[in-house]
Amino acid sequence: MPQGPSFWFDTRIYLAVTAALLLVICFYNPYAAVLGAVLLYALYLYGWERYTSRQKEINNYLETVSHSIDTAAVQAVNNLPLAMVIIDHQGVIYWRNNLFAEWVNNPAEPGQLLGKFWPNLAVDKIAGKDGRIKLEADSHYYEIIHCAVDNSLTVLYISDVTAMESDRLAGCRTQTVLAYIQIDNYDDALTGLSESQRTAVLGEVNRLLAEWITELDGHLKKYSEDTYIAVLNRCALDRLMTGDKFDILDRIRSIQAGNKIPVTLSIGAATGESSVAELGQRAQAGLDLALSRGGDQAAVNISGKVQFFGGKAKAVEKNTRVKARIVAQAIRELIEQADSIVVMGHTGEDFDSLGAALGVAKMVHHLGKQVRVVVSQPGLAVDKLSELLLDYEEYRELFISPMQAALLVNAKTLVFVVDTHRPELVAAPDVLAAAERTVIIDHHRRAETIIANTLLVYLEPSASSASELVTELLGYFDEKLELNRLEASALYAGIVVDTKNFAVQTGVRTFEAASYLRRAGADPTLVRHLFRVDFETIKSRAAIIETTEMPYEGVTIAICPADVKNAQVVAAQTADMLLNIEGVRVSFVLFNTDDAIGVSARSHGDINVQVIMEKLGGGGHQSVAGAKIRNASAELIKAKIIELVDSYLKESGIHESNSAARSEKAR
Repeated sequence: MPQGPSFWFDTRIYLAVTAALLLVICFYNPYAAVLGAVLLYALYLYGWERYTSRQKEINNYLETVSHSIDTAAVQAVNNLPLAMVIIDHQGVIYWRNNLFAEWVNNPAEPGQLLGKFWPNLAVDKIAGKDGRIKLEADSHYYEIIHCAVDNSLTVLYISDVTAMESDRLAGCRTQTVLAYIQIDNYDDALTGLSESQRTAVLGEVNRLLAEWITELDGHLKKYSEDTYIAVLNRCALDRLMTGDKFDILDRIRSIQAGNKIPVTLSIGAATGESSVAELGQRAQAGLDLALSRGGDQAAVNISGKVQFFGGKAKAVEKNTRVKARIVAQAIRELIEQADSIVVMGHTGEDFDSLGAALGVAKMVHHLGKQVRVVVSQPGLAVDKLSELLLDYEEYRELFISPMQAALLVNAKTLVFVVDTHRPELVAAPDVLAAAERTVIIDHHRRAETIIANTLLVYLEPSASSASELVTELLGYFDEKLELNRLEASALYAGIVVDTKNFAVQTGVRTFEAASYLRRAGADPTLVRHLFRVDFETIKSRAAIIETTEMPYEGVTIAICPADVKNAQVVAAQTADMLLNIEGVRVSFVLFNTDDAIGVSARSHGDINVQVIMEKLGGGGHQSVAGAKIRNASAELIKAKIIELVDSYLKESGIHESNSAARSEKAR
């Protein structure tokens, strides 16, 4: 049976061939030809009628099917177990299916705002974008997949995942959290106290910890004088992370029972591991990490991802030098075993990095071995020190480039990294990657990332500078070791630059190190020469200060103009200068680098700039920190810093912009 125009086309070919044959017959028998032509014409009419009739049937069938499909599609969309909403950039509803109206218990007619039904849905963050979010509304949990249709509309596919989320929360309540808690300054806080005072301090610590764990429905067990173990559930941990922010750190720090030094805690917590053994290892690693960052903080490890809380107190200076003596002897042995020695600091070296590197080079020279110091690029500090090195035969070829250093590294090369412990910040990453034997000497609080597979890590957050640490090591390295004027002055300059002329992060050991260097020949006049700047630098500082804003009382932020030379150094110097302004407690200066925007952050110590810079991918010390951010504008980073500072001040309860609140609080 004919099914379409192709059959009718074939039929006409047959009729045409038949007509041609009739013409041939016409020559032989005209009567037969005429009869054949009549029959052929009748056949043609019959075929045409059948064809048109069949076409009408097909068209009617297709129209019926199309209508059925459209109706089924509409019914399917309206009755999907998935709510659908189409909105514009303002959140105005263009269309929704019936299920959405049922879920919000409202007709939700087009033209109404989606925020009317779900006020906690951030429409501005999903409109015109593709992604997936979760929403809690009216005791239900929804998963929303949002897809941009064009420049003006966004489709939301909404699933009710209340049952799944309820199961997750139920499982969350039973997920185990293991935490190690340690009084990180136990000996220092109790030094000089009478027995009754010591008992009172420890009793208050025990009481506060017991109350804290009881509030969280957890279990606490003390297993040494200064160490506790706690078991919680995941919901309690979520509460600590999002609501309380580990306020137990503040409670313990506020203990006043005759102790002159505040008691501080370090906490390492872990959850989300497949076995109890791994959970314990993660919790212990978190405690070690919190201690190495200066204490008074919590390190929480959730399925391998670490988050930090606290870190408001200054790192307590350790009065014992036993560790320095042991490290000095270990370094001596490592140098004696090495075939070649390379020293490097962080990229964009400052005087602390260079001074510490020169101190390590002195150790190597004292043992009669060759050493080279890798510098990332020429800079103000490198250039000034290089000029002075020319007067000393053994140091004339001390500084080399990363490319030259890469040719020196072999399996027995010992690489010293000073003034940083983060692999992404070293002067020569390729050298570090090729090295098999590495030693770290640093004073910064430990970041989440640290150089792996090291032979020795000497990390002391309580020290003022890497130069202070190296100075102490030199004192224990060899009694016969004597520093010359340049070596002592370079180390002295490193201490001066990081302590801001002994004004911040300065302890007893800092002054003792400075005294040792002065006795060894450190020349303050030479140090002042190293710190002298030219007229253009002074003008550049003034240009930066001109852009300074104060978004909150005591907080300053500035952007370095793009045409400033040595922008990183000038920005750091300007950040220091801004702290000299009356009432300023923290300063931030943004500057351009080759491929990123840098930030120099400084504070008097009451605001932990390290915590703020870590949120931007950076790090540093409590009062001196920095970061480099790629793929973002200076204005965007500036806004982010203001947001982070605002959050930090609110969490710390020291927001200076709300004087009314402070007055009310004082009452």
